[in-house]
Order: sequence, then structure tokens, then C-alpha cells
Amino acid sequence: MWFRRISSIAIFSVISTIGWSQPQPQNPSGDPDAVPITGIEYLLIGGGAYGVSRLLKNKKKKES
Repeated sequence: MWFRRISSIAIFSVISTIGWSQPQPQNPSGDPDAVPITGIEYLLIGGGAYGVSRLLKNKKKKES
């Protein structure tokens, strides 16, 4: 049990450190205030929309 916990912590630490050490890519348009939307933002927006649709569907189901 302790081995699984220690290995999970070690793997998480390595992955998070690698993610933090990556530099932000330069903006090709030249506007320093513009921030490009990457894939993770699209996933977050899609997940939020899906969650809202499920909440509304469950609310309608309970009212019926």
C-alpha cells in the first residue's frame, strides 16, 4: 500500500514538474495581449456545456 502511494506521488510530481517547465509559445500575430485558445480550453468549454445540459435534463426529468 505504501509503495503505491509513494509511486503515485512521485509520478504526479514528475509530470507536474515537466508541465511547469515548458515555456509559453510566442504569439505569431505580434499582439502581446492576445492569448491563443488551446485544446484544453475547448475541452473545458465542452465539458461545461455537457454538464449544464445534463443538469437541465435531470431537472426536467424530476419535474415530470
